[in-house]
Amino acid sequence: MTDLPAEVTGTTKRYLELVDEVLPGQVTGFYLTGSVPLGDFRPGRSDIDGVVVTAEPVRDASVVREVHEQLPAAPAFDVTYLTAAQLAAAPDQDQPVVFTQDGAFREAPSGGPVSPVLWSELARQSFPIRTAPGLVVHDDQEELEAFTRANLTSYWASTFGQLESAMADRPDDEVLPESVLPWVMLGVPRLHALLATGNIISKTAAGEHALVAFPRWSALLHRCLDHRAGTPQTFTAADAKSAIPYGQTVITTALAL
Repeated sequence: MTDLPAEVTGTTKRYLELVDEVLPGQVTGFYLTGSVPLGDFRPGRSDIDGVVVTAEPVRDASVVREVHEQLPAAPAFDVTYLTAAQLAAAPDQDQPVVFTQDGAFREAPSGGPVSPVLWSELARQSFPIRTAPGLVVHDDQEELEAFTRANLTSYWASTFGQLESAMADRPDDEVLPESVLPWVMLGVPRLHALLATGNIISKTAAGEHALVAFPRWSALLHRCLDHRAGTPQTFTAADAKSAIPYGQTVITTALAL
């Protein structure tokens, strides 16, 4: 774990020490996904994302809740508990799992983070902290692309629709929370890039992809990339209003690929 950021190394090491006491012999694998293996972890902005492979299903969050409560509050420790058998099959979004989001246990009506994206991340570009013997992860490109298209038409189209409604009566110079614009400006081109290249990329790489694919918004994209790199930025309602046609263009273009 010498190549990991210090806060990631410390949290993951402490997690394994604690969880092995609570579930002795049960945690057979632990893999980091998201920004860490993609080389895009940003202290103060990135979470620690991962998959915990267990010998038996973890069906009740109370079993591991105390473990998570003893971990540092930041960066957020967001993991999904899955068995090797679950990972070897196609993601079943009708089967709820135990998972954390923003460092807290959540409940979702169907599967939470269970999706072809998580499966493909794990199969293609995860960082092993503890390697599960013989692990085989189902990774289907057609399923991944179908899920991505559905996500564009549901979540992202809704997100930009909500942003448009929220900004309708805002004065252009109103200052917005710093994280709003980077989230949408760097988030949605990740899906465009996946459909264009077949690959899952980081938010920083997605911003760089968007600079080439959607140069009309290069000034705002550069500011969002600077924010992700750690340079404070001030974003206004005028920026958000500019982001709305950007998002609509990215979605429409991606769905045409």
